Amino acid sequence: MAIAGQSHVEIYVFRRRPPRGRGGRAAVEFLCLRRTPDRTLGGVWQPVTGKRRPGERAVRAAARELAEETGLTPLRFWALETVAVYFDAAADRVRLLPLFAAEVGPRDRVLLSREHDAFRFLPAPRAAALYLWEAQRRGLVAVAREILARPALATALEVPFAPAGPRVSSRSPISRRAIRRRVTAG
Repeated sequence: MAIAGQSHVEIYVFRRRPPRGRGGRAAVEFLCLRRTPDRTLGGVWQPVTGKRRPGERAVRAAARELAEETGLTPLRFWALETVAVYFDAAADRVRLLPLFAAEVGPRDRVLLSREHDAFRFLPAPRAAALYLWEAQRRGLVAVAREILARPALATALEVPFAPAGPRVSSRSPISRRAIRRRVTAG
């Protein structure tokens, strides 16, 4: 048995819903995607996942997979400190999986790829109940611990997001508006 490098990425997409009533807190909801029935593990709910291309950096793969599977461009993007470790029995290898988090706007529109046939935004406990893998439930906990509960750590873990396709600065207000219009249009 050998330890394999990073061949996949996983992205936990969340949004903050406006508080209900006076003095309420914003509700955090995580995006859950359901795999189409004709794919391996059809019908399984999951976060955004995908394979890295040869020579592709993990951050770039995460940005590409997010765009391909959801059509979303995040407001903020993080490389989590936590990694998932799992045993790939078919390859007889232990694999390391870098984890990412992406915050999207509360009204951003999801555009599913052919890999998925449904999506839901759910609070962490309900998302965890849908996920098949324990490692994915731990990923939700990592986002809560590293991003949502610790702003200083979140700032340290934030990475620039380079959207797939034309390169646009995510820091430019004009570019952000154009991106948001593209995501919410239609």
